[in-house]
Amino acid sequence: MAKTNLSLFLLCCFVGLVSCYAANSQPINVKQARRPWCIANTNSPAPSPAKFQGFIDYACGVIDCSAIRPGGSCYNPNLLSKHASYALNLIYKSRGVCNNEIGVITSFDPSYDGCIYP
Repeated sequence: MAKTNLSLFLLCCFVGLVSCYAANSQPINVKQARRPWCIANTNSPAPSPAKFQGFIDYACGVIDCSAIRPGGSCYNPNLLSKHASYALNLIYKSRGVCNNEIGVITSFDPSYDGCIYP
């Protein structure tokens, strides 16, 4: 009986280890990362285009916005909300504050195509 209990215990431990390894060896979904990003709030009611543009103008006066300029890696699609998201995130990364008037914090990586958010 003791040998059966020990064998059953060892078998359960082995199955548990294999299950943990299998669960942890799955690839990480690129869109679900651990670090937060600050992106433009496009939920209703979304901030006005003027607020987005005003923030872009401010941000690009204090940080490098070359990625959202024509020819930059994040210029296309040429959408104000995409450009605002990139600028919001750069300010968030450099200052540690997300402008909650026009931005929201997300744990989903907003990077797309060749546009990589820091």
